[in-house]
Amino acid sequence: MCDNCKSIADSSHIDVLEMDAASKTGVDDVRDLIEFSRYGPTSAKYKIFIIDEVHMLSKQAFNALLKTLEEPPEYLKFIFATTEIKKIPITVVSRCQRFDLSRIKSSELFEFIKNIKEKENGKASDEALKLIVKISEGSVRDALSLLDRALLSLDEKTELDLNAAQKIFGYFDKSQLINLFELILRGEEEKVINIYRKIYDQGVEPKVFINDFLEILYYFKNINSLSLESTNFSLNDEEFSKIKDISNQVDSEVLILFWQFAISSLEELDIVSNQHLSIEMFLIRLMHLSSIKLNKY
Repeated sequence: MCDNCKSIADSSHIDVLEMDAASKTGVDDVRDLIEFSRYGPTSAKYKIFIIDEVHMLSKQAFNALLKTLEEPPEYLKFIFATTEIKKIPITVVSRCQRFDLSRIKSSELFEFIKNIKEKENGKASDEALKLIVKISEGSVRDALSLLDRALLSLDEKTELDLNAAQKIFGYFDKSQLINLFELILRGEEEKVINIYRKIYDQGVEPKVFINDFLEILYYFKNINSLSLESTNFSLNDEEFSKIKDISNQVDSEVLILFWQFAISSLEELDIVSNQHLSIEMFLIRLMHLSSIKLNKY
Protein backbone atom coordinates (compact mmCIF):
# COMPACT_ATOMS: atom_id res chain seq x y z
CA MET A 1 0.00 0.00 0.00
CA CYS A 2 1.27 3.46 -0.90
CA ASP A 3 0.90 6.62 1.22
CA ASN A 4 -2.22 7.60 -0.72
CA CYS A 5 -3.85 4.25 0.06
CA LYS A 6 -3.11 4.57 3.77
CA SER A 7 -4.29 8.16 4.10
CA ILE A 8 -7.51 7.44 2.16
CA ALA A 9 -8.19 4.46 4.43
CA ASP A 10 -7.59 6.71 7.44
CA SER A 11 -9.89 9.42 6.01
CA SER A 12 -7.01 11.88 6.22
CA HIS A 13 -6.15 12.41 2.54
CA ILE A 14 -6.12 16.10 1.71
CA ASP A 15 -7.19 15.50 -1.92
CA VAL A 16 -10.13 13.20 -1.15
CA LEU A 17 -13.14 15.06 0.18
CA GLU A 18 -16.38 13.34 1.20
CA MET A 19 -19.62 15.26 1.61
CA ASP A 20 -22.87 13.95 3.08
CA ALA A 21 -25.62 15.36 0.89
CA ALA A 22 -28.23 14.37 3.46
CA SER A 23 -26.95 17.09 5.81
CA LYS A 24 -25.55 19.50 3.21
CA THR A 25 -28.28 19.83 0.61
CA GLY A 26 -28.09 23.51 -0.30
CA VAL A 27 -26.65 25.36 -3.24
CA ASP A 28 -24.16 27.19 -0.97
CA ASP A 29 -22.60 23.87 0.05
CA VAL A 30 -22.14 22.92 -3.61
CA ARG A 31 -20.68 26.34 -4.44
CA ASP A 32 -18.08 25.88 -1.69
CA LEU A 33 -17.24 22.51 -3.26
CA ILE A 34 -16.88 24.04 -6.72
CA GLU A 35 -14.70 26.82 -5.35
CA PHE A 36 -12.46 24.24 -3.70
CA SER A 37 -12.27 22.30 -6.99
CA ARG A 38 -10.45 25.17 -8.71
CA TYR A 39 -7.25 24.21 -6.94
CA GLY A 40 -5.32 21.19 -8.20
CA PRO A 41 -4.38 18.15 -6.08
CA THR A 42 -1.69 18.58 -3.44
CA SER A 43 -0.11 15.12 -3.29
CA ALA A 44 -2.18 12.79 -5.46
CA LYS A 45 -2.72 12.59 -9.20
CA TYR A 46 -6.39 13.51 -8.87
CA LYS A 47 -8.63 15.44 -6.55
CA ILE A 48 -11.64 13.25 -5.62
CA PHE A 49 -15.02 14.54 -4.42
CA ILE A 50 -17.30 11.88 -2.97
CA ILE A 51 -20.93 12.93 -2.47
CA ASP A 52 -22.92 10.38 -0.49
CA GLU A 53 -26.73 10.26 -0.73
CA VAL A 54 -26.43 12.61 -3.69
CA HIS A 55 -30.18 12.38 -4.41
CA MET A 56 -30.75 14.58 -1.33
CA LEU A 57 -29.25 17.65 -3.03
CA SER A 58 -31.71 20.41 -3.88
CA LYS A 59 -32.65 21.25 -7.47
CA GLN A 60 -30.61 24.46 -7.24
CA ALA A 61 -27.60 22.52 -5.95
CA PHE A 62 -27.78 20.11 -8.88
CA ASN A 63 -28.01 23.02 -11.31
CA ALA A 64 -24.91 24.56 -9.74
CA LEU A 65 -23.04 21.30 -10.29
CA LEU A 66 -23.95 20.92 -13.96
CA LYS A 67 -21.30 23.21 -15.44
CA THR A 68 -18.50 21.56 -13.47
CA LEU A 69 -19.77 18.10 -14.39
CA GLU A 70 -19.95 19.04 -18.06
CA GLU A 71 -16.41 20.44 -18.27
CA PRO A 72 -14.46 19.23 -15.23
CA PRO A 73 -10.75 19.98 -14.84
CA GLU A 74 -8.61 17.01 -15.88
CA TYR A 75 -7.45 16.49 -12.29
CA LEU A 76 -10.97 16.39 -10.79
CA LYS A 77 -13.11 13.27 -10.28
CA PHE A 78 -16.61 13.11 -8.79
CA ILE A 79 -18.01 9.97 -7.19
CA PHE A 80 -21.74 10.07 -6.49
CA ALA A 81 -23.36 7.42 -4.28
CA THR A 82 -27.11 6.92 -4.07
CA THR A 83 -29.84 4.38 -3.41
CA GLU A 84 -32.46 6.52 -5.17
CA ILE A 85 -31.24 6.92 -8.76
CA LYS A 86 -34.68 8.02 -9.96
CA LYS A 87 -34.50 11.13 -7.78
CA ILE A 88 -31.41 12.42 -9.56
CA PRO A 89 -32.12 14.76 -12.52
CA ILE A 90 -31.53 13.15 -15.92
CA THR A 91 -29.28 16.10 -16.80
CA VAL A 92 -26.90 14.94 -14.06
CA VAL A 93 -27.19 11.20 -14.76
CA SER A 94 -26.43 11.75 -18.45
CA ARG A 95 -23.11 13.36 -17.54
CA CYS A 96 -21.97 10.45 -15.38
CA GLN A 97 -20.75 6.91 -15.80
CA ARG A 98 -23.24 4.72 -13.95
CA PHE A 99 -22.27 1.60 -12.02
CA ASP A 100 -25.10 -0.42 -10.47
CA LEU A 101 -23.87 -2.50 -7.54
CA SER A 102 -25.59 -5.89 -7.61
CA ARG A 103 -26.70 -7.79 -4.53
CA ILE A 104 -24.36 -10.34 -3.00
CA LYS A 105 -25.15 -13.99 -3.77
CA SER A 106 -26.74 -15.82 -0.85
CA SER A 107 -23.97 -18.42 -0.66
CA GLU A 108 -21.24 -15.73 -0.57
CA LEU A 109 -23.09 -13.66 2.03
CA PHE A 110 -23.61 -16.77 4.17
CA GLU A 111 -19.89 -17.59 4.15
CA PHE A 112 -19.04 -13.94 4.90
CA ILE A 113 -21.23 -13.57 8.00
CA LYS A 114 -20.25 -17.08 9.15
CA ASN A 115 -16.61 -15.94 9.06
CA ILE A 116 -17.50 -12.77 10.98
CA LYS A 117 -19.37 -14.84 13.58
CA GLU A 118 -16.33 -17.07 14.12
CA LYS A 119 -13.95 -14.10 14.42
CA GLU A 120 -16.26 -12.52 17.01
CA ASN A 121 -16.60 -15.88 18.83
CA GLY A 122 -20.37 -15.71 18.36
CA LYS A 123 -22.59 -18.73 18.74
CA ALA A 124 -25.10 -19.19 15.90
CA SER A 125 -26.32 -22.18 13.93
CA ASP A 126 -26.07 -22.32 10.14
CA GLU A 127 -29.89 -22.30 9.92
CA ALA A 128 -30.03 -19.04 11.89
CA LEU A 129 -27.36 -17.49 9.66
CA LYS A 130 -29.29 -18.56 6.56
CA LEU A 131 -32.36 -16.78 7.92
CA ILE A 132 -30.27 -13.63 8.36
CA VAL A 133 -29.08 -13.96 4.75
CA LYS A 134 -32.65 -14.34 3.56
CA ILE A 135 -33.93 -11.29 5.47
CA SER A 136 -31.01 -9.07 4.40
CA GLU A 137 -31.80 -9.69 0.68
CA GLY A 138 -28.21 -9.50 -0.50
CA SER A 139 -27.16 -6.49 1.59
CA VAL A 140 -23.93 -7.01 3.56
CA ARG A 141 -24.66 -4.03 5.82
CA ASP A 142 -28.13 -5.33 6.70
CA ALA A 143 -26.78 -8.84 7.31
CA LEU A 144 -24.12 -7.54 9.73
CA SER A 145 -26.68 -5.38 11.57
CA LEU A 146 -29.02 -8.35 11.94
CA LEU A 147 -26.19 -10.59 13.13
CA ASP A 148 -25.19 -7.99 15.76
CA ARG A 149 -28.77 -7.63 16.91
CA ALA A 150 -29.28 -11.38 17.20
CA LEU A 151 -26.07 -12.09 19.09
CA LEU A 152 -26.64 -9.20 21.51
CA SER A 153 -30.19 -10.38 22.21
CA LEU A 154 -28.98 -13.65 23.74
CA ASP A 155 -26.73 -14.65 26.60
CA GLU A 156 -23.10 -15.24 25.58
CA LYS A 157 -23.39 -18.93 26.43
CA THR A 158 -26.59 -19.43 24.42
CA GLU A 159 -26.40 -20.41 20.77
CA LEU A 160 -28.56 -18.53 18.29
CA ASP A 161 -30.69 -21.25 16.70
CA LEU A 162 -33.40 -20.93 14.05
CA ASN A 163 -36.28 -20.68 16.53
CA ALA A 164 -34.57 -17.91 18.50
CA ALA A 165 -33.70 -16.01 15.30
CA GLN A 166 -37.30 -16.26 14.06
CA LYS A 167 -38.58 -14.76 17.32
CA ILE A 168 -36.00 -11.95 17.30
CA PHE A 169 -36.70 -10.96 13.69
CA GLY A 170 -40.46 -11.64 13.71
CA TYR A 171 -40.20 -14.35 11.05
CA PHE A 172 -41.80 -17.76 11.10
CA ASP A 173 -41.16 -21.24 9.80
CA LYS A 174 -42.11 -21.48 6.10
CA SER A 175 -43.48 -24.98 6.70
CA GLN A 176 -46.35 -23.34 8.60
CA LEU A 177 -47.21 -21.30 5.52
CA ILE A 178 -47.04 -24.37 3.26
CA ASN A 179 -49.39 -26.26 5.60
CA LEU A 180 -51.66 -23.21 5.66
CA PHE A 181 -51.72 -23.12 1.86
CA GLU A 182 -52.62 -26.81 1.68
CA LEU A 183 -55.50 -26.33 4.14
CA ILE A 184 -56.76 -23.32 2.13
CA LEU A 185 -56.99 -25.53 -0.94
CA ARG A 186 -58.97 -28.06 1.08
CA GLY A 187 -61.29 -25.37 2.42
CA GLU A 188 -60.64 -26.19 6.09
CA GLU A 189 -61.51 -22.77 7.44
CA GLU A 190 -61.16 -23.41 11.18
CA LYS A 191 -57.70 -24.94 10.86
CA VAL A 192 -56.55 -22.15 8.52
CA ILE A 193 -57.62 -19.41 10.95
CA ASN A 194 -56.03 -21.23 13.92
CA ILE A 195 -52.68 -21.57 12.11
CA TYR A 196 -52.72 -17.90 11.11
CA ARG A 197 -53.50 -16.81 14.69
CA LYS A 198 -50.54 -18.85 15.95
CA ILE A 199 -48.32 -17.12 13.37
CA TYR A 200 -49.70 -13.73 14.41
CA ASP A 201 -49.06 -14.54 18.09
CA GLN A 202 -45.39 -15.06 17.20
CA GLY A 203 -45.19 -11.32 16.50
CA VAL A 204 -45.35 -11.51 12.71
CA GLU A 205 -46.69 -8.30 11.17
CA PRO A 206 -49.60 -8.61 8.68
CA LYS A 207 -47.56 -7.05 5.85
CA VAL A 208 -44.71 -9.47 6.49
CA PHE A 209 -47.22 -12.33 6.41
CA ILE A 210 -48.68 -11.23 3.05
CA ASN A 211 -45.23 -10.75 1.52
CA ASP A 212 -44.15 -14.21 2.68
CA PHE A 213 -47.42 -15.61 1.34
CA LEU A 214 -46.64 -14.03 -2.04
CA GLU A 215 -43.19 -15.60 -1.97
CA ILE A 216 -44.67 -19.05 -1.32
CA LEU A 217 -47.19 -18.49 -4.12
CA TYR A 218 -44.30 -17.72 -6.46
CA TYR A 219 -42.62 -20.98 -5.52
CA PHE A 220 -45.84 -22.94 -6.04
CA LYS A 221 -46.27 -21.42 -9.50
CA ASN A 222 -42.64 -21.81 -10.65
CA ILE A 223 -41.28 -24.69 -8.60
CA ASN A 224 -40.69 -26.90 -11.64
CA SER A 225 -38.28 -24.35 -13.11
CA LEU A 226 -36.42 -23.70 -9.84
CA SER A 227 -33.69 -25.47 -7.93
CA LEU A 228 -33.32 -25.55 -4.15
CA GLU A 229 -30.31 -23.19 -4.40
CA SER A 230 -32.26 -20.61 -6.39
CA THR A 231 -34.70 -20.10 -3.52
CA ASN A 232 -31.96 -18.22 -1.62
CA PHE A 233 -32.17 -20.38 1.51
CA SER A 234 -35.90 -19.66 1.88
CA LEU A 235 -36.75 -23.37 1.72
CA ASN A 236 -35.17 -26.54 3.00
CA ASP A 237 -35.21 -29.91 1.20
CA GLU A 238 -38.45 -31.09 2.79
CA GLU A 239 -40.32 -27.83 2.08
CA PHE A 240 -39.08 -27.77 -1.51
CA SER A 241 -40.33 -31.33 -2.12
CA LYS A 242 -43.68 -30.65 -0.48
CA ILE A 243 -44.31 -27.56 -2.61
CA LYS A 244 -43.43 -29.55 -5.71
CA ASP A 245 -45.92 -32.29 -4.80
CA ILE A 246 -48.76 -29.87 -4.02
CA SER A 247 -48.11 -27.65 -7.06
CA ASN A 248 -48.67 -30.55 -9.41
CA GLN A 249 -52.20 -30.83 -8.02
CA VAL A 250 -53.15 -27.17 -8.35
CA ASP A 251 -54.33 -25.37 -11.46
CA SER A 252 -52.19 -22.38 -12.46
CA GLU A 253 -55.32 -20.22 -12.66
CA VAL A 254 -55.86 -20.74 -8.93
CA LEU A 255 -52.33 -19.59 -8.10
CA ILE A 256 -52.62 -16.52 -10.33
CA LEU A 257 -55.95 -15.60 -8.75
CA PHE A 258 -54.51 -16.10 -5.27
CA TRP A 259 -51.64 -13.76 -6.25
CA GLN A 260 -54.08 -11.05 -7.34
CA PHE A 261 -56.06 -11.38 -4.12
CA ALA A 262 -52.84 -11.17 -2.06
CA ILE A 263 -51.70 -8.00 -3.86
CA SER A 264 -55.09 -6.32 -3.35
CA SER A 265 -55.07 -7.34 0.32
CA LEU A 266 -51.59 -5.84 0.72
CA GLU A 267 -52.95 -2.51 -0.55
CA GLU A 268 -56.00 -2.89 1.69
CA LEU A 269 -53.82 -3.03 4.81
CA ASP A 270 -53.00 0.67 4.43
CA ILE A 271 -56.65 1.71 4.75
CA VAL A 272 -57.99 -0.59 7.49
CA SER A 273 -57.58 0.05 11.20
CA ASN A 274 -57.32 -3.63 12.23
CA GLN A 275 -54.90 -5.32 9.83
CA HIS A 276 -55.12 -8.62 11.69
CA LEU A 277 -58.85 -9.00 10.89
CA SER A 278 -58.20 -8.04 7.28
CA ILE A 279 -55.74 -10.95 6.91
CA GLU A 280 -58.28 -13.40 8.33
CA MET A 281 -60.90 -12.20 5.82
CA PHE A 282 -58.29 -12.50 3.05
CA LEU A 283 -57.71 -16.17 3.94
CA ILE A 284 -61.47 -16.83 4.11
CA ARG A 285 -61.93 -15.24 0.68
CA LEU A 286 -59.31 -17.57 -0.76
CA MET A 287 -61.19 -20.58 0.57
CA HIS A 288 -64.46 -19.40 -0.99
CA LEU A 289 -63.27 -19.17 -4.57
CA SER A 290 -65.75 -21.89 -5.42
CA SER A 291 -65.79 -21.08 -9.12
CA ILE A 292 -62.22 -22.41 -9.52
CA LYS A 293 -61.82 -26.15 -9.87
CA LEU A 294 -58.84 -27.71 -8.19
CA ASN A 295 -57.37 -30.82 -9.74
CA LYS A 296 -57.40 -33.01 -6.64
CA TYR A 297 -58.80 -30.89 -3.85
